[in-house]
Amino acid sequence: MKAEKTGKKHKVLIVEDSKAWSSIIRRGLGDKASVLCAYDLIEGARIFMENQDIALVVMDACVPGDEPNAQLLVREIRKTFNGPIIAMSSLEKFRKVLLASGCDYEVEEKSQVTEKVFELLGIS
Repeated sequence: MKAEKTGKKHKVLIVEDSKAWSSIIRRGLGDKASVLCAYDLIEGARIFMENQDIALVVMDACVPGDEPNAQLLVREIRKTFNGPIIAMSSLEKFRKVLLASGCDYEVEEKSQVTEKVFELLGIS
């Protein structure tokens, strides 16, 4: 069901250590989604557990750092979450690690996240 028809905004969790990228994605989604941002994996787990109505998760591979470390959180989220999880990294090998951990979709560039979220949630 599309959010516009119900008047309720979809909740999107973004787990991304770059506050600049989180802000860019949040602005891109505008008022079409309710955005929750986590800047580390512990915060991501906490926000996920406190918000059982999350519709979609966007997961950076390295939160923080330069090597993939988000796999455990993806697997933990996947235990109870059936919605889409987007793997976000400019490096294909890092996206593959997240896809193998339970992400459903990937974006090659962080600038593509907004479009992918709109597509998956049926937001126009």
